Amino acid sequence: MDNELGPCWRDVEDVLDAGVDRLLLYGPPGTGKTYAALAVGTGAPAERIVCTEDLTGAEVTGTWMPGEGGRFAWREGPAIRAWRADGGRGGRLVLDEVDRAAGDALATLLAVTDSSASARWRHPESLEWVSPGPDYSVVATSNAEDVEDLPASLLDRFAVRVRIDRPHPAAVAALAPDLRGPALAGSLGPSSRRVSLRRFYAFARLRERLGAERAAAIVFGAAAPDVLDALAIAALA
Repeated sequence: MDNELGPCWRDVEDVLDAGVDRLLLYGPPGTGKTYAALAVGTGAPAERIVCTEDLTGAEVTGTWMPGEGGRFAWREGPAIRAWRADGGRGGRLVLDEVDRAAGDALATLLAVTDSSASARWRHPESLEWVSPGPDYSVVATSNAEDVEDLPASLLDRFAVRVRIDRPHPAAVAALAPDLRGPALAGSLGPSSRRVSLRRFYAFARLRERLGAERAAAIVFGAAAPDVLDALAIAALA
C-alpha cells in the first residue's frame, strides 16, 4: 500500500513507526485526519475527544456522576482511560480540532499531553498519583490551513506536525468503488471547490434509500449535477 500513499501520509507512517508519540495533523477538513489518528501506527485502544469552545476540563479527565442510591461515583474521562489502557501500557488519545478548545479545557489538554515523564494527575477519589503508560501517544488534528495559525502553547506540545493535503487511501477505499475516483478528485480540488470525504460518505448512505439524484441534491446542493456527471464518467471507465 505504500506506493498509494501521498507524501504526507508516508511522513505520518514514518513518524509513528519511529516512535514519535506526539503528532499534530493539520490541513483542510475531510481528508481522513481523524480516521488516520485513530487507526494508523497503533494497535492499542484509542480514545477520542472532539474539542469545542464548550469543552470542559472535566470532560477530559473525568467527573463525579450520580449512581445508585443517590451516591456519586467517579467516572474517568477519555484522557485518563488512554493513560491506563492496554493493561497500563497506555493507548492513544485523539484530539479532534484541538485548536477549538479554550479556557480550563485547553489547560487540561496541555497537562495530559505533556511528556510521559512529566505528566501526572491526582485521582480525586483514591488520591493516587496517575501517570501515562509507556506506550501512551497523542495524535491531534486541526483544520487550520497554516500551522502558524495555531496557539503557541499547542505547538509547544506537538513538535512534529504534518500538513495533510490529500485523503488517506484507506479512507477512500471505504467508499463504494464508483465513488472513490470522484471523492479523491473532489478532495484535491482548489479550496473554493473542495468536497470533503464526509460528504461522499453521507451521499453513499442516502443514495441507498433515496436514489442518486435526490441524495446528490441534498448533500451537494448546486454542485449535484457536476458530481452526478463525474459518477457517470467513472462508471464508463
